[in-house]
Amino acid sequence: MVQIINEIIKKSKKKYKILIFPETWNLENFLEENIFLYPNYDIFPFESIKISKKINASRINTLYNILNQKELTIFTTFHALSRYTIPKNIFKENIFNFSLNDDFGINPFLYGYDKVWNVYEFGEYSHKGFVKDIFIPIYNNPIRIELFDNEITRITQFDINSQKSINNLKNFIFIPGTEFIYKFEKNFYKNIEKLKEKYHHKDIPIEIEKFETIPGLLYEEKNTVLDYIDLKKTDIFIINEKESIKSFYERERENLEFISSDFYKTIYKEYSGKNLENIINLKYKSIEIDKHNFIIKKIAHKKNESLPILDWEDLKINDLIVHENYGIGIYKGLEKVKTTSGEKELIKLEYANNAKVFLPVERIDKITKYIGDKDLVKIDKIGSSSWQKRKKKVEDNIRQKIKELIKLYALREYTTGISLKGDEDIEEQFKKTFEYIETIDQEKAIEETLADLSSTKPMDRLIAGDAGFGKTEVALRAVVRCVSSGYQAAILVPTTILAQQYYNNIKERFEEIGINIEIIDRFKTLKEKEKIINNINSGKIDVIIGTHALLNKKIQFKKLGLLVIDEEQRFGVFQKEKLKELSHGINVLTMSATPIPRTLYFSLTGLRDLSIISTPPFGRIPVETFVFKYSKKIIRTAILREKARGGQVLYIHNRINDIENVENSLREIVPEAKIIAAHGRMPKRYLSKIIKMFYEGEIDVLISTTIVENGIDIPNANTLIVDDAEKYGISQLYQLRGRVGRSNKRAFAYFLYKNNLKTETMKRLESIKNITGPGSGFKLALHDLEIRGFGDLLGVEQKGHINNIGLNMYKEILNKTITEYYSKDIKQQVSEKIDLEIKGIKMPIIIPEKYISNPIERMRIYREIANENKIDNIENIKKDIEDRFGKIPIELENLLKYTKLRIIAYQKGAKNIEIYDNTLIIEYKKSLDIDIKKLKKHSRKFNHFPEEKKIIIYTTNSEKTLFNLFYI
Repeated sequence: MVQIINEIIKKSKKKYKILIFPETWNLENFLEENIFLYPNYDIFPFESIKISKKINASRINTLYNILNQKELTIFTTFHALSRYTIPKNIFKENIFNFSLNDDFGINPFLYGYDKVWNVYEFGEYSHKGFVKDIFIPIYNNPIRIELFDNEITRITQFDINSQKSINNLKNFIFIPGTEFIYKFEKNFYKNIEKLKEKYHHKDIPIEIEKFETIPGLLYEEKNTVLDYIDLKKTDIFIINEKESIKSFYERERENLEFISSDFYKTIYKEYSGKNLENIINLKYKSIEIDKHNFIIKKIAHKKNESLPILDWEDLKINDLIVHENYGIGIYKGLEKVKTTSGEKELIKLEYANNAKVFLPVERIDKITKYIGDKDLVKIDKIGSSSWQKRKKKVEDNIRQKIKELIKLYALREYTTGISLKGDEDIEEQFKKTFEYIETIDQEKAIEETLADLSSTKPMDRLIAGDAGFGKTEVALRAVVRCVSSGYQAAILVPTTILAQQYYNNIKERFEEIGINIEIIDRFKTLKEKEKIINNINSGKIDVIIGTHALLNKKIQFKKLGLLVIDEEQRFGVFQKEKLKELSHGINVLTMSATPIPRTLYFSLTGLRDLSIISTPPFGRIPVETFVFKYSKKIIRTAILREKARGGQVLYIHNRINDIENVENSLREIVPEAKIIAAHGRMPKRYLSKIIKMFYEGEIDVLISTTIVENGIDIPNANTLIVDDAEKYGISQLYQLRGRVGRSNKRAFAYFLYKNNLKTETMKRLESIKNITGPGSGFKLALHDLEIRGFGDLLGVEQKGHINNIGLNMYKEILNKTITEYYSKDIKQQVSEKIDLEIKGIKMPIIIPEKYISNPIERMRIYREIANENKIDNIENIKKDIEDRFGKIPIELENLLKYTKLRIIAYQKGAKNIEIYDNTLIIEYKKSLDIDIKKLKKHSRKFNHFPEEKKIIIYTTNSEKTLFNLFYI
């Protein structure tokens, strides 16, 4: 198809080329320089869902480039061409060029930008202190401007992942964020009132937000994109004319069918756009392309930086917290107090009997968010010995556990494994067959994995990353390293469908480099299985892919060097025991999107090496997630919306006995869609045929059991509907949702329930809406634990211990114990906490609310500063804050200065410091590294008490003396 399109474009000598397709959803892969996409809206008119920012950006970017390019090509549809948009003259009037020292008096909201706290997507803006961030659709990265009053003093672009500036600019162009500019809302209401009067609908409520797809209501002049173009200088090509025309009428019918109000139908007919006849009469050329050329199976990755994903520490009011001295309490927010030295900010905590504790923000490191079974929690009582007793009990228990784990770790450390050096030429040849650019996280994971394989220590590495983030490629590189070293590799997966998909996706790539690959699953006959087992045992098969059939005791690998396990938690206890036997002494690579608790423990404490792939493929948009009571209207709307944009739907129903009834019911609800059911008890050939038909786009809706939970990978399936969603665990729902949204197209997931739910069940369902964005699988493991309790993090008997003190405190005690017992390698993985109290600081140390208004962001920065234990990193934190929020105020400068003092004093041996007006008391651990000359210079006198490990210093200004003694 690329070749055909290129030929069309090359042959045309006109300034503008318009290619009209039946749909535009599959055309992004073909976009090159001077080729722009003008797509359909991805929602129905008057829906409460917003148009995706990507669609808005694509449309407005195309309009801008028509006005500013010498020549260009537009990919579009009849429906998109016929919709009214922002008039050409108004668009021109609302394009602004800003340079350094210019006055920036624009409110981006009035130009269609959404206000957010952090900017990640096109059409978003934020205002923090003296800094404004705006993601203007014509740029690849958002713009950051620093202001003095309204004067622009700095312009940069910044990276959406790190939120850090990446390059300086002298100027930038501002354009509207969407076609629907709120600046013209007076026209909107004027037109609405006229319609209400004309059609006698005065009492109908109007929400302007629902009219995004009808920008014609805002403007007096009615323009389509064709009004931007000189048609004499334009060639128009219609691809698959009949299908393109049919697609227009189908979209119009579906739009009108979706609109239930007659008044709203009238608005749509008068203000949404022109009839097809107005466009079809234009001079054009008709071109036919085989529809199979439109199936896109691969979406290219782009080098993105990875996202920070471990953000479960963010505290919200009424969250449970754990204070290392007082135990479990309730976080009640931030509170300001006036002191003689200025304003201070305190963290307010509540304990039993309504007792309050006010913690200085600079000591936020003393509290962590409680993660455990909240139903079993009792709030601690201030002054009670209960908390210290519980902590002591856990410490003793962990100490015993660590001793046992040391034996296992030592066994792994000192067991001689299989060193796999590989073949450089074969590995390079295989790497070239990878059709994407590796993401930064992928590259790192591959490097770490291959380094493990080269060592003589048996590998035990976990690759954690969301569905579709490229874990499989890491595993395949490891497999090639293993086979090119003369060993066999086994890939163990939980489902037959996943095994089939692995086999189909990698067979050709492996055969190109001479690797013999086979699959063993329930689709194989007994005779076929027997032959495969013999070939494994004799070493004729290099790579075997299979389900638990691989654990058959008849299989005796001739020379097994690597075991790859996908979604280890999906295997049962018996199968895991078999895995232990199989993996003893060999290299093991495990992959998971949702690490189970035990896995999480091993990876976070260094007993299992961990690679996290948090970089999303380029263009990946978080799945829009809805939780609704079962409704035929919702189902019909969801399916029609997906069908209207040329996509497919996965409908999950997990009861085989009545799946046929569901199939018949859906056909009644959406008779215009092609609907087929599939489940694990079907004849294997028929099931395989259905999956193939779905993959090739011949089925609109696939009804399936959870056999698709791991395995279906179809970029064109971008709507998921799960009925009886309350019967699934959150991890399962997350995995199911991962089946859609695997392309760069907006995806929707509907979790439907039939009856009124218990609060806890509803909470579980609702929580998955918040688990979105890259790296969520790792976060999910903790969220799931938070809701359901811990089970067996380190074994069943540990559940009570963890719930008694919370996971974070448990980890802290665990880390301390590790530093006592483990080797240097493990100790280095545990960062040392600066455990030093400085009482009596008078200078104001606070992040002013007028500087950072968002309390969650302030808490996040307070925590980042308090947890830091390296001086150099404090400077980096300062640079990042200034970049995002502007020049740092004196109070925050003081906080950074205080933190440096704390780090230096602790490193020099101090463990407790008390500041009084003219006296300074320093207690130390073993010794205190202090300059006696400085001490004499900055004090009137001092007394040293070696037995008590204490120095008392007499001075005229204690705070100043303290900084002179320790501060660099």
